[in-house]
Amino acid sequence: MSHVQTADTLGAGRFQFAIEPGALGAAVLGGDSATAGVVMPHFDMALRYGVSERVDVGARVGFSLAELQTKVLLTQPNDPDLAISLAPSISGASITMGDEDEGISTRYVNVALPLLVGFKTDGGSELVLGPRVIYTRFGGVNLLSAGGSLGYALRVSNGLRVMPEVGISFPLVGKVDGSGADFAAGFNGGFAQFKLGFLFGAGRPIRRNTDANPSDYVEETDRQQGRSDDVYRASERGDDNIDY
Repeated sequence: MSHVQTADTLGAGRFQFAIEPGALGAAVLGGDSATAGVVMPHFDMALRYGVSERVDVGARVGFSLAELQTKVLLTQPNDPDLAISLAPSISGASITMGDEDEGISTRYVNVALPLLVGFKTDGGSELVLGPRVIYTRFGGVNLLSAGGSLGYALRVSNGLRVMPEVGISFPLVGKVDGSGADFAAGFNGGFAQFKLGFLFGAGRPIRRNTDANPSDYVEETDRQQGRSDDVYRASERGDDNIDY
């Protein structure tokens, strides 16, 4: 239900490591009050890499099982105010319940397609909205859900962002293989998740003063990594084939 990352990509050649503690809750509603609900802890770790100025790939493991992530930036890489990206992910596992010989084996698959919209603020922080659709398959059950997330990636330092994020999801359609029964129509409930992400990695440099010369606002971290003003101009053109 949540990605715990900015809408902006990292930039070519950059890594990000994330620790994501939190909680997951589910509730079935009857009338105006909850008749059944559960809350449980949730913890994940993630590693992401900037393949190009517009594309990130990554993996997450933990209570979300094993998850592969991608992110494609739709706006300009160095837009100082806005970042919009598609961030599809797929997670899953093979699960065995009971004894190895007499147990029941099944597979869990979860596919999410969020649209991440990031509003950049002074100091390199980012407010992130994430409407999404989610497809889940568990055994013979197929479920289509819709939801969204709201998070704020607070830039504490050049190498650390702290990101609280809330996500919600509501089942829309659910069917069982071989059955035409629609069991989600009467579910009358949903899921909620809270995470507090710690994102380690320099990320994209801050460039707020777009009227200045590139040499005036290429961050010191770029200079330390040997990135030049020519590299910045190439990234502004959307050139992913940049020789660092």
